[in-house]
Order: sequence, then structure tokens, then C-alpha cells
Amino acid sequence: MIEARHTGPAAHSFAMSDVVRQYRQLAEESGTQPDRVYDTVVIGGGAAGAGVLRDLASRSNASAILVERGTFGGETSSKTGKAIHPGIRYLRMAFHRLLLAARLRRDPKIKQSFTQNLRGAWLDLQLVWYGTRERKILLETSRRTVDEIPNVVFVLPDSPEKKWSVFFGISLYDAFAALWAWVSFVPRFSRVKLYWNKESLHRALPNLAADDVLGGIRYWEGKANNDKVLVVKAIRDAYYRGTETHPIRALCHVEVAHYEWTDDPAGGHFLVTLARRFADDTLPTEITVKAHTITNAAGPWIDQARSRTAQPDGRTSVVYSRGSHLEATNRFIHESLSADPALQVGLVPLNAVRQHYLRPFHQHGLWYIQCTTTDRAHVDPDLVVPEEDEIEELLHSYNALVSDQWKIGRRDIFNVFCGIRPLASNDGGEIAVQDISRMFRITVRRQGGGAIYDMINVKLTEFRWAGREVAAHIARELRRKGVKRLGRSTTQRLDFLAVPEDDRYAPHSAPPARRDPQFLRKKVAHHVHHLMATSYADYLLNFGGIRDAVVFDDAGRCDLDLDVLDLALREMGELLAWSGQRREAEFARLAEVYTRNMRFADLGARIREHRPAALSAQVEHPVHQMSPVPAERVRAGGID
Repeated sequence: MIEARHTGPAAHSFAMSDVVRQYRQLAEESGTQPDRVYDTVVIGGGAAGAGVLRDLASRSNASAILVERGTFGGETSSKTGKAIHPGIRYLRMAFHRLLLAARLRRDPKIKQSFTQNLRGAWLDLQLVWYGTRERKILLETSRRTVDEIPNVVFVLPDSPEKKWSVFFGISLYDAFAALWAWVSFVPRFSRVKLYWNKESLHRALPNLAADDVLGGIRYWEGKANNDKVLVVKAIRDAYYRGTETHPIRALCHVEVAHYEWTDDPAGGHFLVTLARRFADDTLPTEITVKAHTITNAAGPWIDQARSRTAQPDGRTSVVYSRGSHLEATNRFIHESLSADPALQVGLVPLNAVRQHYLRPFHQHGLWYIQCTTTDRAHVDPDLVVPEEDEIEELLHSYNALVSDQWKIGRRDIFNVFCGIRPLASNDGGEIAVQDISRMFRITVRRQGGGAIYDMINVKLTEFRWAGREVAAHIARELRRKGVKRLGRSTTQRLDFLAVPEDDRYAPHSAPPARRDPQFLRKKVAHHVHHLMATSYADYLLNFGGIRDAVVFDDAGRCDLDLDVLDLALREMGELLAWSGQRREAEFARLAEVYTRNMRFADLGARIREHRPAALSAQVEHPVHQMSPVPAERVRAGGID
């Protein structure tokens, strides 16, 4: 039984006030509980860190602190294609690498040894097999934060694989899902449907117009209704499971400034210096906590986080792959998808170079198309901006498949974002970014007598699995040192804890009426009080509030209702007691990020030229202690 520090989610919040309170408690602990040593400090509040924290919380007797310098899930984890899937292309790459290892195929982009190719194939096969399990678990435990969606893979004349091999591969892919279902004593049979030619495809999907399609195959995948919400709910779930004896702490707008191992008669521990990035003059700027281990889940910034010690190793452990995403709609697309569920199917053209995913989404009462591309090499994790050729590539890929009425253009785009993925840089040989295995890596490093766990390339689908693996490492380390024996992980069947009205304000739930002011006010309040919304730009772009503002003009084209954006700014300002100056800074941050990402789409100028009514009024409030400090800078393409 869990010893409850909280009386349950219904009675408590998950808001910035909780971060302030936890920081104050940590500051006081050095005097009241100087001997307290946490089992781990987790650096990074994205998907990887969330997985570790939730797994430790599920063991009932672990203690941990997770810190995130920005908002939870505000960087890489909120800029994905939202797919919860093992990945058909990873299965293809596994077989491709096996053929390369056996010298039955050549690929000038991959110059690796027999052993390296064999290892890459094994890693990708593991990823697909266990990723199928992870999709099943999230579908069952996330309380509809993850849903299923049908997809159709299209075989084209220039596809890298023949039609028969695609049919075989996806049938095998679906068989993995069936096997995992039967293991859980849930009968499941094949859900794959083959389309042997373009005529059969066009009968099933009358919105298609691609004449060069050779055939296709329908299969089912998972999708996160909102990637950031999934991460925040996982962290919130862990936080609620903490107890006074075994605290689980989660602090955003706090970062690790320094760490160092120190020996003592009890066996030693890490001294970790935490620095607050929110405004509260009653609290120290920095505090120090003790931990048996450190978990580095900083994602693209893993090397920077590792170097925050007196003797950094200077090693580079990751390279970067980027992916760009656009979201577009118009009245015809919205109404057509609303009226015909048979059209609510993801389109996956099997391209010769880069994979594209063209999926319909229903969020905030709006149907739209999300177009995603992946696997472009990248250099600077702090400068991630969608490029014009990526936007054109995605528009062309989608429009090449659909009939004229379904085509989209720059005028239909209401949101563009770009994310990066850190990949292991030590695969050896010569290999392009798109061919590096996507299997996550956990590297164990030693500093003094302590262990540091680096988490590399944790995809959204595998965050629970990766978190369990790291928590198991921590459990073995604590047992080896004679500190304690952690309980067993229970996340495989552990439902996310529910919060009142979570379903009502969830992205997949349709509002009673779109743009209803009363509903929108309550929705903003729910995100502030229960989902740690602390930033205007983060709420609109990462939580998806921008979709509440999407409307259609007289011609049926996409537009923005700026009054809805003003309402969100006004409500957040009231709830978080922002001053007029702070509101100016919050809107400026949104305008900077949105217009930069949307510079190749027509609607970008709408926000750039807007002056919110909430700013014109210049309503003044004292800066509340729970308001995070405005970031020193806005990252290109992201919110710091």
C-alpha cells in the first residue's frame, strides 16, 4: 500500500505553487534532515526523465528529485510527430542491416563491419518487438492520452522495397502486436488489410488521387493526443505517489548547476547544487541536496549536463537528427473528416529518402492534418528552425496523394514546429544519421564511488521501458551498497492517476461549443492548476491552445481568432498574477517563436502584427512568488 503524502489528486494541484513549496522544503531539509540522501536526482523533465521518476514512484519505497530548467516536456518531448509506435521503418532497417551483414545487399550510405551491422539489426529488432509491448501498455494505462489510429502505407515506384516485402514486413509487424495481446490473454487477430493495386486503394479512400501508387497496406498504430500532456501526466502521477517517508519531487524552472561526489563513513554521496529560475526573493538562489546516484535525462543537452562538474570528461556522446512538422486545415477538411470516420486514416508514403507521416488529428474540436518529416542531420540543439524546403517537401508529399479538394497550401497552415532527437554517436564506421539505430542507450559512468546514468535517444513510445531499465540500475546500485532494497516496478499495469475534469479538458475531447469563453477560461485554469502551465507560449504551442483559436474565413480558409489568444493571456495573467510588464514579455515570447516558425506560412504575420487587449489595458499586479522568471532568451524554434 502506498503511504500517501497527498490525500489524492482530487484534493491537490500540480501547479507552480507546488514547485515553490518543494524548493522551500528542500532548502529547509539541510537543517531539519541533514542526513537525507535521495536515491537519485533526475536531470531533465522530458519523456526520459518522466519515465524514470514514474517507475521509481511505482516501487513505493524510492525517493527522487526531478529538475527541469524550463517547463516539463517543453522541448524535444513536445515537438514530436506524436506517434506511439515501434516504427515500421525500424523493422525495415533491421532486415536491411541483416542483408548488409550477409553481403546480400549494398548501401553506399552505410559503411560498417559485419559485427556493427549485426548489432544494429539486433537493436532495431529489439526496438520493434518491445516497442509493440510499450504501445499496448500506454493504450491500456494512459487514460486515453494515447489512442489508436489506422494508417495506410503506400508503395510507390521509387519505394526502397518491393510490394511483396512491404506486405510481409507489415504483416510481421502486426503479428508482434497480436503476440503481445495473446500473452496478456487477450484474443487478437490480424487487423492488416492489403490493397493490391491503386484501384482497391481508391475504393477504400475516395480522397486519394495518386495515379502512380502500386498498392498499399492498412495497419494500426498508437498516437499521443498531445505529447507534452503525456509527459506532464507521467510526472504528475509520480509526484502524487510520493510520501513523506519516500518523497518524489518534481521541480520545473530549476536546474542542476553543479554536482560532485564526496566520500563519507556511510559510503559517500553526490552533492548536487540546484539553482532556481523562478522569482522568489524569500528563497535562496541555490540549494544543495544529497543523492546516491544521478540520472542524466537531459536529452539533446546530455553532454552539457554531464559537464557540470569540477572535472568534465569533454566527451561528445550524441549527434542530432531533426524533424519538422506542420499542422494545416480548412473548412472542407474539417467538415469532411468530421462527417466520415472512414477518412480518418494516416497516410504513409514509402519514400526513397525520408519517411513522411501525414495523419489526421482531432483536437480541441478541430480536425486537421499533421505532416511530419524526420531524419535530417542537425548541429546546434539551441537553434532549431523549420526551413522552407522542409515545408515544401511536406506539402508536396501530402498533395501528391490526395484529390484537389483535399490539397493544402501555405494559407492552410496554422502551426509549424521543429524538434531534434539525440542519437548515440559511437556506432562506428561511416553511417548517416537516418541509419543510426533508434534503440535507446543507457551508459553507466562512475565518479568516485557513485554512478551516473546517461539516457540517450529515448523515444516517446519507449519512455516507460527506458525509465524501468534505469530504475533497475539504480535499484542494483542501492542494493550493492547496502542502502536499501527497492520494491518491484509496477508501471506495466499501473493506470495513470486521474484528476477531476482531466477528460473534459483533454485535447481529444470536443468542447461543448468551440471558442466558448466560459469553457476556455476553465480550461486555462485546469492547465495552470493541474498540468503545470506556467508560460503563455508553452500553453498555446505545446499544450495545443492555439487550436482553440483556429477558425475559417468566408472562403473556408484557415484563420485565427485573436480574441481567443487574448483570453488565454488574460486568464493566465490573472491566475499567475503577472504584472503588465510580465504579460508583455509573455506575449513577446509567443510572437517571437510563432512568427519564426511560421515565416513560410501566411498566418505568421497575424500574431506578429497583433496587439492584445490585455496589454493595452496594462492591468498591473505585483509579481506573484509562484511566477517563473522570464527566460533569458528565446530559443530559435523553441521555448527556453
